[in-house]
Amino acid sequence: MLKFKYNWILLLIAFPFLWSCQEDEEAVPPNEEVSLVDTTYQIMREWYLWSAEAPEINPDDYETANAVMDAFRFPLDKWSYIQEEETYDNLFNNAQYEGYGFRMQFDDNDQLRVAFTYRDSPFGKLGVDRSWIINKINGKDMQTIVANGGGTRAVTQEISNPTNTFELIDDQGNTVTETLTKETIGINTVLHHQVLDVGSVKVGYLVFNSFLATSIDELKPVLKEFQEAGIDELILDLRYNGGGRVNVAEYLAANIVGNRANGRNFIEFIYNEQQSQRNQEVTFNQAEYPLNLDRLITITSRSTASASELVINGLAPFMDVVIVGENTSGKPVGSFPFRYGGYAISPISFKIANDNGEGEYFRGFAPDAFVPDDLNHKFGDPEELRLQEALYFIENGLFLSGTARQEPSTSKYQIEWRGFRQEIGAY
Repeated sequence: MLKFKYNWILLLIAFPFLWSCQEDEEAVPPNEEVSLVDTTYQIMREWYLWSAEAPEINPDDYETANAVMDAFRFPLDKWSYIQEEETYDNLFNNAQYEGYGFRMQFDDNDQLRVAFTYRDSPFGKLGVDRSWIINKINGKDMQTIVANGGGTRAVTQEISNPTNTFELIDDQGNTVTETLTKETIGINTVLHHQVLDVGSVKVGYLVFNSFLATSIDELKPVLKEFQEAGIDELILDLRYNGGGRVNVAEYLAANIVGNRANGRNFIEFIYNEQQSQRNQEVTFNQAEYPLNLDRLITITSRSTASASELVINGLAPFMDVVIVGENTSGKPVGSFPFRYGGYAISPISFKIANDNGEGEYFRGFAPDAFVPDDLNHKFGDPEELRLQEALYFIENGLFLSGTARQEPSTSKYQIEWRGFRQEIGAY
C-alpha cells in the first residue's frame, strides 16, 4: 500500500487559516516511481469525502488518473479535479492564469455577451467591458458555432487555440475586430466598488470575484473606504465568484460582522471517518476594518460557490443575510491538493458547517428575490436589475413587485463551468 509523509500536517495545525475550499497544503508520496494512477487511487481511497460510498476498483484497470477519479466520483461531486501544478499555483498563489481576461455569458436573447473583464488582460487593454456583444469568433457567429456540434462547449473549444480573432460590438453599436493572443493575466479580484447614497442611507457596493492569495491586499483599501464613509448597508456582489481561500472568506466576513463575532466559529471542517481526527473549527479573527453591520445583502447566481457560500453561511448565525439574484451553486465542501509528479490532485476531502452546525446546502441558497443577470448594464449602474432590486429593498424594506420568489427565465444556452475552469471563472 502506498504510504504518505505526514510532516505537512504540522503546517495544517499551525496555520489553519491558510485552509481553503481549494488550498495549497500537500501530501507527497516518498516513492516517485509510483504512478500517478496509483497515487490518485490511494488518495481517493483515504481522503475522498465519499470514500465509504465509492465502489471497489482495481487501479490497474484504468489508464489515467482522471479515469480513476471519475470511478470514485460521487453523484454530487462536480468539483474534484487533477490539474498541472504550475497552473494551480499560478491561480491560487499568484492570481494568474493563461487566457484573454474575460467571462462570457448568453443573455436572455441568446446573444453572447461579456460579463466582465480583468484590467491587465488582452480584453481589458482593448477597452472591452461588461455588456459588449461577442458577435463572431474566427469569423463564425455564435449560432453557427453552437449548431455545428458540441452545444455551448463548442464556443469554448473555438477559443482553445492560443490566438483567435474576435468580432465585438460595443455599447454604441460599433464593431471592433481584433486578433488576440492569450497572455498570463494578473487577476484583479475586486471588479468594482463604490459608495451609494440611498436617501439618508450610505450603501457600500462591492463586486468581488475570487478569494485568492492577493485578495486581502485588494480588500483592505475598499473596507477602509467603507468604514471611513460610515456605510449603513453593504451589497456584496458575488454573482461570478466561484470561491477560493477560506482565510480570505474569514477576513471579509469578520470585517462585515465586526467584533461581535470575535472568537465564535466561522466554519468547521468535517472530514470522512478515516480522517475524522482532523476535524477542526475555524474562529473569527478580530476585524481590521470592522463595519459592524446588522445586515448583509448579497447578489448571487448559480456561479456563486464555495468560499462565497461560506461567507453567506458563516455569517447567517450572526446577522440577517438577504439574497438577490439566483440560487447559489451549492458547494458545502472543499479540498486541498496532493502534489505528485507535477500535478495537483484535488479531491473533495471535507464538508463545512457554520457556528450553528448548518451545512449540507447542496441545492444552494435560494434568493429572497429572483432577478435575472442584467448583462446590458455595467456594475454600479443603479438601473442594473440586481443592484436596482437590492437598492429598492434598502429604501423600502420590500422587493419590487413581481420579483420575489419568481425564478426568471434564462437563455437556452449556458456556458459550462466545471472542475478547474470553474475555479478560474473566466477565459
